[in-house]
Amino acid sequence: MKRKIWKTPGWYLFLLLLILSIAAVVQVVVLGVIPTLYLVIGIVALLLINLLLYFMLVSRRVNKINRILGSVLTVFVCAALIVGNLYLYKTNSLFGNITHSGEQRHELSVVVKADSDIESIGDLNASIATSSSTDADVISDFVADVKNKENVDVQTEDAGPLLDMVQTLYDDESEAILLDESYRSMISEQEEYSAFEDETKVIYTYVYYTEISANTSAVDVTQEPFTVLVTGIDTYGSIATTSRSDVNMLVTVNPVTKNIQLVSIPRDYYVETDCDPNLGCAVGEMDKLTHTGLHGADTTRATLEKLFGIDINYTLRVNFSSVQNIVDALGGITVDNTDGYAFSIGGYTFTQSVMELNGDQALMFARERKSFAEGDRERGRNQMRVIQGMIDKATSPAILTSYMSFLDAVGDSFETDMSSSDIRALVNMQLSQGGSWTIGSVSVNGTGGTDYCYELGNYAYVMYPDMDTVEAAVEAIQNVENGGDPTNG
Repeated sequence: MKRKIWKTPGWYLFLLLLILSIAAVVQVVVLGVIPTLYLVIGIVALLLINLLLYFMLVSRRVNKINRILGSVLTVFVCAALIVGNLYLYKTNSLFGNITHSGEQRHELSVVVKADSDIESIGDLNASIATSSSTDADVISDFVADVKNKENVDVQTEDAGPLLDMVQTLYDDESEAILLDESYRSMISEQEEYSAFEDETKVIYTYVYYTEISANTSAVDVTQEPFTVLVTGIDTYGSIATTSRSDVNMLVTVNPVTKNIQLVSIPRDYYVETDCDPNLGCAVGEMDKLTHTGLHGADTTRATLEKLFGIDINYTLRVNFSSVQNIVDALGGITVDNTDGYAFSIGGYTFTQSVMELNGDQALMFARERKSFAEGDRERGRNQMRVIQGMIDKATSPAILTSYMSFLDAVGDSFETDMSSSDIRALVNMQLSQGGSWTIGSVSVNGTGGTDYCYELGNYAYVMYPDMDTVEAAVEAIQNVENGGDPTNG
């Protein structure tokens, strides 16, 4: 009596193959980045492979040797499909990870002097000094959090601007201050508080989250030019943390001509803040551009839209960890510094040449500004050189050897309000059309000086914008938008 096919080992091996094949097809369709022609060819090829292996595994007309060969081939194809499904799953997850969750993380600390006998918030005998830059509702929520977690009733007292609040701690007028951690580095940059880290300690931490809206001017990113604000915050770790925007770059993309215009903007640009007042910022106040990041990327975007007189369609946030992780995941990048300057920093020496950099080297190269006569302006050029190196490596065949680690790094290193469907459409377009991109880079300039900075509540170094260079940058952006070539300079 003949055995039924579902009672043969080959039938179950084929079922595994079929399940893995269906999973791969579904994931590719959901991914939505493979061009239709390639997708159809791939599905047909996979179907033919399944039919061939089905015949070799279960047909009664196949001899023992071919059946064994079919089993070996099926195991090989199944292994390839398992790896492929893993790649597809991680790629699909990536698009969800880099689209922001709608929340931004904030951290408040109760800070006392390092030599104080106060070790916990329950040891306080007086009110906690607060800054006028901290929202009253947030302070109320902090008080409620202490009551709920520590069963301690605390009192707060407004001490005015940030540095006035800090000074009350140094003058022993306050036992403790309530510090928004995104302002910590601003304090340490002031000469009189340069040892703030060592001279203070944290006795209580309160973390809260605020909602951020996708305030985009969406376009068809495969057919229309668009501009992205790339803003880099001065922190390591979670990309959701609020902090200053130390890197600010406009990236204008024309998907039809495959031209990209980069515009670097100094962190100390003295600008008029524009934003949604609900974000806690002060509309119309003058401050450094970097301080706008304390109220989120939307504030930085609105401020730059006002300065440049243009629409910025999307934002992309990165931090220090982003650069390190991505460059290392790419296996290092090539940076062309032949038009730049040689300098040494952090134990590394950077030459006026084409260099191979790892993640830590790329970060140090992109962050340094004190080694240059032009300071932040040359740093902006170096940042554009690093971005160019990352784009070149990520779009080269070399990406295939580090694809999985690249996905792991990218997933936790970017946060954007561009929709995942738009990102998929861009990838689909590049895979369909191929071809390289032409990138140009310019920097806006200014004159250094000292002026009052609203968020700091004090005077500090600023750069007054040279509006001629701003207008030239706008012309370069509009030229790319209108189909022209990108500008370098």
